[in-house]
Amino acid sequence: MKKWTSCWLPLMIIITVLFVPLTSIPNTHAANTVTFSDTVRHWGADAIDWAVLNKVVDGYADGTFHPDNPVSEPEFLAMLLRAYPEIKLPDAAAGLPWYTPYYDMAAAQKWPVLSASNRDQFNRGHVALIIAATQKGTVSLTDAISFLLNQGLSKGKTAATVEGYRAADKLSRAEAVQFIRNLKQMQFQLSASKDAAGSAPSVPAPVTPDVPVSPTAPTGSVSSSAVITLKEVHIGDTLEATLSKLGQPARKDASEYGFTWYVYNQDYTSYAQIGISDNKVVALYSLSTNWSNNKGIQDGSAKSEVINRYGNPLESIRKGNTRFIFNYGNGESGTYEIDGVYVTFFYDLFQNNVVTGVQAVAKPNELALESFYPKESPALITAYEREAFDLANAHRTKLGKSILVWNDTIAGTARKHSMDMAARNYFAHETPEGKSPFDRMKDDGLKLRAASENIAAGQTSAIFAHHGWMNSEGHRKALLSDIERLGVGVAFGGKMSIYYTENFYTP
Repeated sequence: MKKWTSCWLPLMIIITVLFVPLTSIPNTHAANTVTFSDTVRHWGADAIDWAVLNKVVDGYADGTFHPDNPVSEPEFLAMLLRAYPEIKLPDAAAGLPWYTPYYDMAAAQKWPVLSASNRDQFNRGHVALIIAATQKGTVSLTDAISFLLNQGLSKGKTAATVEGYRAADKLSRAEAVQFIRNLKQMQFQLSASKDAAGSAPSVPAPVTPDVPVSPTAPTGSVSSSAVITLKEVHIGDTLEATLSKLGQPARKDASEYGFTWYVYNQDYTSYAQIGISDNKVVALYSLSTNWSNNKGIQDGSAKSEVINRYGNPLESIRKGNTRFIFNYGNGESGTYEIDGVYVTFFYDLFQNNVVTGVQAVAKPNELALESFYPKESPALITAYEREAFDLANAHRTKLGKSILVWNDTIAGTARKHSMDMAARNYFAHETPEGKSPFDRMKDDGLKLRAASENIAAGQTSAIFAHHGWMNSEGHRKALLSDIERLGVGVAFGGKMSIYYTENFYTP
C-alpha cells in the first residue's frame, strides 16, 4: 500500500479593485522640429518624428521618447484615434479613467479590445486584431496578421509571414507609431460611426483583398465561429440540433456557471460534456480525441503549436471591478479568448506537453460568473464527484487502461475526508490525529489488497482538479494503476473553499 503525495494546484487568484488608470501619454514635448536623445539612430526615428509633429503622441520632459518601452492597449487606442482628428471624442467624465472615451469608441465599433490597461497583456497580435477590425470587422488572429502583411501595413518582425510577425511579442512605442503612420500614409480610414457625443463622421473603409472574414456577432450573442467542434456540436447550436446528433445524455450535471452539463459517458473513448443554457450550447469539454479546432489544434497537438497560433495565454479576465488572475501552475493549461469564446487547452506534461483536453465557454457565460468559487449545492457536489470518476475512466481508456468500478462505500470514505479537511481547515492525507487513508478505509469496513488516495483543494471544478492530478507524478500513478475500484468525495468550505478526495482500492 502506498500513500501518494498531496496535491494543490489552484487555477486562479482574484483581486478586487477599483482600477487605477495608468498615467496617460505625457503631453510634455512637441515642437515644429523633433529632437530626442534616444531616437537619433533608432530604426523608428522617422515615424516617431511624424507622430509627435502630428500630435499622435508626445515625448518626455527630459527630452527622451523611450521608443522601445511597451505600450498598453489604452495608450495604443489613444494614439490611433488622435491620428484621425476628424473623429471627435468627448473628454472623460469626472471620476472616470482618462481612456474611457477611447474604449467607448472601440465598443461602439465592436473592435476586439481587451479592456485592460496592463502593458503585459497587450501584444502585437492584439494590434493586428484591432487594425484589421477597423477595416474588415472581427477576424481571426491569422487573418488579421495576413491582412496587415498583404496590405503592406506590416513587414513582420523577423519575416513577412504569420509566424514572423511575432504576435506574442510586446508592442513598443516605436512600433505603435509605425503601424499608425502606415495606416495614414496608405490613406486607410477608420471604420467610425457616431461616437458617444454623436459628432464623429462615418467614414467608409477602403476595398481590401479577399481575405476570409468571420462575421461580427451581434452584441450579447454567442459567436457563430466554430472555434471548437465537439462531436459535430458547436457553441451556439440549439439543444434540439444537439440531441439530434448525439441523442440523450447519460446524465445531466450542475455546473459552476449555472448552465447544465449534458454528460455523454456511454463510450469512454469519446467522452463529452455539452453545456446547455436556454436551450442552446454555451460550453464544451472533452479529454478524448473527438474534438477539433478551426485553426488545426486537436488532441495531441504540441503546446508550441497552440502558442504559435494564439500567442501566450491570458494573464487575467476582468469581470466588473474584479480581476481574475490565472495561475497555470507548471504550464499544464492555458486560456484564450477566441472569437467570443474562452477556450482552455489542457496539456500533458508527461507526454511532451501535448494537448490532452479542451474546455470552451461562451464569453457571456464566463463573464456572468463573477465569483471565483461557486456556491455550494448538493447537486454541484454530486456533479463534481461523478465527473471526477468519469474523467479518470476516460483518461484511462485513452491511455489503454481498464475502466474503474464506482464503489459507494469508499466514496463515503473519500467524502468524509473532504468534509473533515474543510471543517477543520487542514490539507493532508493524515488527519490531525494521525489517521492514514488506509486507517479510514478499514474503519469503514473495507478489506484491502491495494489502495491509494489523491487529494486536491482550491480547484473550481472537477475538470481542473483532474488535469492537475494527471500532471503530478504520484497522483498520475494512482489514476493509471492496476487498481480496480474508485470512489470520489467533494466538500465545500474551509480556507481552500473546495476539497476533493479520490480513494482507490482493490478488495
